[in-house]
Amino acid sequence: MTDFKNSETVEEICKTLDGNRYYHDLYLKAVNHPIRRKILKIINKSNNISRSKLFELLSENQVINDISVLDYNMAFLIKALCIEKEVINEEIFYSITQSGKVIEFLK
Repeated sequence: MTDFKNSETVEEICKTLDGNRYYHDLYLKAVNHPIRRKILKIINKSNNISRSKLFELLSENQVINDISVLDYNMAFLIKALCIEKEVINEEIFYSITQSGKVIEFLK
């Protein structure tokens, strides 16, 4: 099986059946993880949220208490194309993508 971890785009990954399987598996792991679901719900409600505000909300709700855990999960959601990251004035902001909006239909 091909290693898709370093692929740049979903189009590049999905050129093959194995690639489609890899992306589908990645996407399902992204949206079915309890912490990532909570992250997606928060970002979906706010449309655009700073990394610091997101961490603050997750900490207050006792979901995450370590910034490295947030960064790991955010990298996973970005790779699965559920969220987008933007840097504005040296501050990181996240927004939901169309793929991430699946959270509106999950319980």
